[in-house]
Amino acid sequence: MKILRTSNKDLTTDKKNTFLTTDISSGGSTLTVQSIVGFTTDYILCIGEIGQENSEIVQTHATTAPSGTTITLSANLTFSHNRGTKVYIVYWNQIEISWSATTTGTKTVLDTISIQSDQNETIYTDTTETSGYYFVRFVNSIPTPDTYSDYSDPISYGGYGANTVFSIKKRALDDLGEKIDGEVISDSWLNEALWEGRRELDNEESIGKWSFRIKRNYNAGSIIPGTFQLTLPTDLRKPNTAENILSIRIGQDGQPLDYEDIVRFNQNYEGINHTTLNGVVIAADTSITLTDSGDFKESGSISVAGDSVDDSIDAIAYTANAETTNILSGVTGIATGGHSSGVDVWQNASFGLPSSYTINGEDKKIEFNCPFGDDYAGENIYLDYYTILPIYDSDSDTLDEPIYDFFVNFLKWKIKYKKSNGKLDITKDSDYLLWVQGKKNMINQERLGQNIYLIPDI
Repeated sequence: MKILRTSNKDLTTDKKNTFLTTDISSGGSTLTVQSIVGFTTDYILCIGEIGQENSEIVQTHATTAPSGTTITLSANLTFSHNRGTKVYIVYWNQIEISWSATTTGTKTVLDTISIQSDQNETIYTDTTETSGYYFVRFVNSIPTPDTYSDYSDPISYGGYGANTVFSIKKRALDDLGEKIDGEVISDSWLNEALWEGRRELDNEESIGKWSFRIKRNYNAGSIIPGTFQLTLPTDLRKPNTAENILSIRIGQDGQPLDYEDIVRFNQNYEGINHTTLNGVVIAADTSITLTDSGDFKESGSISVAGDSVDDSIDAIAYTANAETTNILSGVTGIATGGHSSGVDVWQNASFGLPSSYTINGEDKKIEFNCPFGDDYAGENIYLDYYTILPIYDSDSDTLDEPIYDFFVNFLKWKIKYKKSNGKLDITKDSDYLLWVQGKKNMINQERLGQNIYLIPDI
């Protein structure tokens, strides 16, 4: 038997709300509220706070729209509610629980149950499965068909690991005897606080770059003949410079490419004309439109990059260049299959294997000192680089820091600081001091683990 729990606390966080202006008895079918602005038919409402006794989720009437200060419900109330009770618009009224043997396998729905708004968690007891992973998503059962939220991350039946977001938050709350109340301490606030601590450590000036955030042998893409750029990884730290790139290699046995600043790099392309195709080109065309033909000769030939690793650089002749329209005419020799709009177009370029690169921070691109030749089509480009601080978005996400226990201390002092309205003396707080010491220990360990290489100048 496995008890599956889903937090309800964020259902009402930052949601549109009003409050009752008169007491409402159980069995009532209407609410008298301070304002009906934003309320309409077929809405899901939560009357009262999540986790509060007698809180309940109801639905507004399907056809009778709110009017004046009155909201008509689709069914009678289960509980009585006092004047001043908040009424929230919420998006969901049910939770669907699914199971899968693996994190990416086919999901089997175990059950769909109503959200237990009078509890901080909606609880489901699974008596069928004993291993694997479960997933939850919220459901709005009013429309036909139902509408759903995204699935949660996979949650192991074995529970949350010690380095998960859930475990760090739970340990901090349990140590202090605190609970998520949705007001002073909310789940979203705990997530933000933990993110703050991780960001503080990540930005530690005495380290700058953490060894455990090196990504090695990242396959950035395969070579397409005639191209000279590659999109930078989205998780590269400071992608506007080469500061966090350790190595760029072409092929597994390739030598690392040298970095060149933009001034030196631009010399590689002196006398070379470059633009892109402005529109699809087919083999039968006798004219080609470029994005900018101003630097190209009045007649001659152009080299057009491939669309994929299976293509070759296409040498195309032309007899006239209309710079005002960017159209080359008298075109002959377009390869069978043509070319897609946006591919690179060259004149006077030498194609081959690059030996250096620079970073185009504006476009988030790596640029190579020559466009790739046909002989290197399909070869992979590998990077070693420092990544950004990984972002988490669920309780099951794991922290990548090899030491993580001191984040519990960080959360504990943040909770105490908030509950004291900022009056806590952090210089005397044991958890704050343990957090500071934990950072120092991790920094010292990082330094001890680094190798120093002396390279003689021969």
